[in-house]
Amino acid sequence: MRTLMLLCASLCAMAFLVPPGPAHAQNVAWVSPNGNNSNSCSKTSPCATFTGAILKGGVAQINCLGSGDYGALNSSTIADVGVSITGSIVIDCGAGNVGVVDTYGGNAAININSSDPSAIIVLRHLSLNGGGATSVNGINTQSFPGGTLIVENCIIHGFHQGPNSPPFLTSGNGIYFAPTSGRGLLQVSDSLFYDNDNNGINVNPSSGVIASVTLNRDEFTASNGGSAYGIYFTGNGTVAGSMRDSLVAENGADGIASAAGATYFTIEESSIIDNLSIGIQSFTPATHFNVGASTIVGNGTGVSGPGIYSFGNNQMGANGSNGTFTGTTALE
Repeated sequence: MRTLMLLCASLCAMAFLVPPGPAHAQNVAWVSPNGNNSNSCSKTSPCATFTGAILKGGVAQINCLGSGDYGALNSSTIADVGVSITGSIVIDCGAGNVGVVDTYGGNAAININSSDPSAIIVLRHLSLNGGGATSVNGINTQSFPGGTLIVENCIIHGFHQGPNSPPFLTSGNGIYFAPTSGRGLLQVSDSLFYDNDNNGINVNPSSGVIASVTLNRDEFTASNGGSAYGIYFTGNGTVAGSMRDSLVAENGADGIASAAGATYFTIEESSIIDNLSIGIQSFTPATHFNVGASTIVGNGTGVSGPGIYSFGNNQMGANGSNGTFTGTTALE
């Protein structure tokens, strides 16, 4: 028995001496302004573009070694074609860097075409520039069954409608977010949207689908078209979420508007100012906007439509017409 016990103790000690197997490492790719897509995309041998890194396969995260234009298919492409994403990925150029994606050829800067309802796409420190291109979006999710899109510290501008585009077309948006099943999550923070002919953000869930939208410290300005909104909710599904500490200003039509199947959206500590038509607009009785601690000033009309409720602590004045809140919800 003593011999057996010593043998077991010896085997246990040896087990602690065996080095552990390698952990499942995240496949990280690197890009650089001086990179080459024939490289391995390692930190010491970086690729030139986001697409070049993605085409290596199995990439979970792309980091930038410096600011640069990373939108081309390859380093010799003159007209950038944008970036296509089919599954979970993080693209992060890092604080202090800007990853530019220019697109002039009728392609979205970032096109998300994923069949995975659990996909998580994270985009950080990017500048998406449409350059006045028509019938394109900055970030396009027209094939998105439901997943998570996180956008942080990005600039999205210059995406325009075509010359004959009807109002609210699914192009000319900074972000077009259209989940088609289950629940889609959109989180945008510390980002700037301007000079987009249709809307800064267009949220368009399909029937029976919930789009959860969280906006923090964002700016939606100068959407140029006569029907251009800073933020627009449409589609037959439900939009639910909040906007906090953000600016919606100087848009060609409304600041924030909803014509979705149902809307439950809270606006807090934000400024909705100088929009040519209406600051906050509801097109349907299924809309429920809650507005608190916000400034609604300098718009053609302050608020208009059913289902817009005030917490009683907003500042509204100097609009062409202030309009009237549907009701007031007491602070507790």
